[in-house]
Amino acid sequence: MNKKLLTLLLAIGIAVIFVATGLYAGTEVKDNLILEDPGYKKPKKRAPKFKSLAFTHKKHMEDHKIACGECHHDKDNKPLDLKVGDNVQKCSECHNKFKKDKKNKKDIMVHENAMHQNCKTCHKKINIEAGDPKGTKGPAPYSCSKCHIPDKKKKKK
Repeated sequence: MNKKLLTLLLAIGIAVIFVATGLYAGTEVKDNLILEDPGYKKPKKRAPKFKSLAFTHKKHMEDHKIACGECHHDKDNKPLDLKVGDNVQKCSECHNKFKKDKKNKKDIMVHENAMHQNCKTCHKKINIEAGDPKGTKGPAPYSCSKCHIPDKKKKKK
């Protein structure tokens, strides 16, 4: 076999490995996620009551049959046409403000506001459909302690 052909086949083989590895890397969707973002800074005076959020992709996708696009959206708030395994950027890539604006308390670019609006809107709707007129009690968690992991270090007074 001549050198050029061998070099070409080797290059193609390496390219296939890189492409396959890249595709595989994008296909992993963890069943359970702890949603934390380094954009949040710990308050200096006291620890937050709740640290992070436990989220179950598996429960939302398989048990509740929620499509990816119901949570993941584009810059115009249109659902993304995703399937399990597609690469998805972190919410904080766009919702990149981590401090609430006192003048605009519902600013959707604030990460916390975006997350709460996305989750609570859906959960409230589910609870209303289940019979709770206010939508705050029912099968879908709505209060802080039902979704967020309590900070065990925080002492109750």
